[in-house]
Amino acid sequence: MQQISQQRGLSLIELMIGILLSSVLLLGVLQIFQSNSDTMRMQTAFSRVQESGRFAVDLLSREIRSADYWGCAPDLDSIENHLSAGSGFFASVGADGVQGVNDAKSSEKVDSVDVVDGTDILILSGAVDACGGAGRMVDPTDSSAYDLEVSSNCPVKKGQVVLVSNCKAGDVMVISAVNGDLGSGNRTIEHDTGAISGSTMTNTSSTLAQGYGADSKILLPYQRTYFIAESATGTNSLFVSDEDSNTQELVPGIEDMQVSYGRDTTGNGVVNTWLDASSDLGVMEDITAIKLQLLVASEGNASVDSQKITTLDGTETTYTDGRLRKLYVATVKVRNRGEL
Repeated sequence: MQQISQQRGLSLIELMIGILLSSVLLLGVLQIFQSNSDTMRMQTAFSRVQESGRFAVDLLSREIRSADYWGCAPDLDSIENHLSAGSGFFASVGADGVQGVNDAKSSEKVDSVDVVDGTDILILSGAVDACGGAGRMVDPTDSSAYDLEVSSNCPVKKGQVVLVSNCKAGDVMVISAVNGDLGSGNRTIEHDTGAISGSTMTNTSSTLAQGYGADSKILLPYQRTYFIAESATGTNSLFVSDEDSNTQELVPGIEDMQVSYGRDTTGNGVVNTWLDASSDLGVMEDITAIKLQLLVASEGNASVDSQKITTLDGTETTYTDGRLRKLYVATVKVRNRGEL
């Protein structure tokens, strides 16, 4: 009996109470861990949504401000286009700087890429410095000829379509050859008629509207089409396609894009009506401002039970898929149109 009374240990009841208390403590730890995980997931999703939204708005705003720039040429009638038929976008250089498609249908494509149904397409055109800030046009050596000369660091090359303009006129042509090495003396640009190796463009005439010198600009026309399409990960992204049909994904997580166009019908530089994209280019010529709505969504589940998004037209949509969403709105002036 003495040996039995000296034995030490836990009874079954004590063991069960210990297990219960440990379970309660472990459950509390797991709840804290889950809460911290949800908070971290939410913060990460919010950061990514902010990053994507701000970048997309900044990028599109910069492109809108620069749209419809065609140098110093007074108007479209002052620009002579020397390109042969079938030059696509380049046939309209000097005009149609702002275009779009409203509520794309399920069959809508941009360069064989399917556009997300119901989203808008924004098409912006203009011209940028062909010398990239590294050079400029100079007065030609032979002032009696309509030769084009640029400084030694201007990286123009054969096959490029360029717009040469001053404040009197402009000429659109494809460069047939460039004489002179980059970085060594002035370079002469040729614009002969006939086929050019490596290019589908040809000039119908080599005679320019006038001579161009140091008071002129040499520009590269461009057209960029911005649209929403499904990315490789299965979520929507903002894509861009250029005048040569090169398409690439720009910003992930852009679920929807809606575009409104501010029209100035009085010519006083003040928007007096907002409308959707029109197929009438005469209407689009009066557009002086663009309003963007970008719906940005997190790539994965952010532990959001339910979220209601209200667009500018009052449409309310409730999302319950767990992803975090935020609506970005920006109104941007087309600086090359109307009053500044």
